[in-house]
Amino acid sequence: MQNERAAMFFGDREDPRRRLVDLFGGDLPEGGQPPAPALRWAATVSSPDHDEIVVIRDLRHAEPRLTLRAATFLARHLTRG
Repeated sequence: MQNERAAMFFGDREDPRRRLVDLFGGDLPEGGQPPAPALRWAATVSSPDHDEIVVIRDLRHAEPRLTLRAATFLARHLTRG
């Protein structure tokens, strides 16, 4: 896995699901879905009724280790409902 500092400077090139599994646990889901524990956590941090940009901001504020790519991936699934 690409380290956090390199991901912040050079862009995150890994599967965002892997980073979410590392941060929140659970299994690596198939089919492009985020791990269930990460999605549950995201629902407690921000509202799916908010704009995707607001959700990304909320997620990254609540968990600074979350890269932009992983936060965007998670926010898209949360706001899609």
